[in-house]
Amino acid sequence: MSAGLLPPAPDSSGQPRPPTAPRVDGPWLGERYRLKVAHHQVGDRLFVSSTGQGAPLLESVAARPPRGGRTAALGTVYAVLPVTVVIAVVVWITAEDRTAAYLMSAVVVAAVALLFFLRNASRSTVVLRAGAHAVAEVDIDGAGTDLPLYELRSISVADSPRGLALRLVGPNKQRLTLPCGLLEANQQLWDLVYNGIRHSVVGGAEIDARTRELLRLPSSDPG
Repeated sequence: MSAGLLPPAPDSSGQPRPPTAPRVDGPWLGERYRLKVAHHQVGDRLFVSSTGQGAPLLESVAARPPRGGRTAALGTVYAVLPVTVVIAVVVWITAEDRTAAYLMSAVVVAAVALLFFLRNASRSTVVLRAGAHAVAEVDIDGAGTDLPLYELRSISVADSPRGLALRLVGPNKQRLTLPCGLLEANQQLWDLVYNGIRHSVVGGAEIDARTRELLRLPSSDPG
C-alpha cells in the first residue's frame, strides 16, 4: 500500500466505507468451510458479554475451520475414553453376565460419545462480527469478546493450524486471535478491521516488522 492520507474512521453506520484492505492469507471459500457471510442493516445490534453494550452490527462471517471435525473427534476421545475404561473395569469385577453388560455399556458409551462429538463439532464453528469501531468473536448465544479497533495496543500476525492468524490486544488487555482467511472471507468486514488497525498503528500500537510487511502497512503510516 502506497503512503497517503490515512482513511477516516467511519461513523457508526459504517460511512464512509474504508478502502479495500489487502489480501494477507487469502479468503476461506466454499462449502468446505460451511462459510456464511452476512451484511447487516444498521438497525441490527452487536452485543457481546464482555461489555454488555450494544453497537450497530455491520458485517459478520462464520465458518468451520480446517480439521474442525478432527478436533471434535479428538475432544470426544479425550472426554469419553477415561469413562469407558472405568466402566469396563467395573463390569469385569461386578457383572455376572459380562457379555450382556458390555453390550449395554457399549450402547451407553456410543450415545454419550455421539453427544460429545456433536457438541464439540458445533463449538468448532468460528463466528466473527464487526461494527464500525469494534470486532468480536462470539458463540451461538452471542457471548464473546470484543475489541475496539481504534484503540488496539498490540497487533501481530502469527502462524497457526488455520493458516495465518491476526492477534489483537485491546486497551484492557483483551485478546483475540482471528484467522486471516476468515476475516478475508468477508471483504467488507476485513476492510473495517484493517482500517482500525491502521489508525491504531498510527496511535502507537505495538507491531513487529514481519506483521507490518504482511499487512502491507507503510513503514511510517501518515496521520
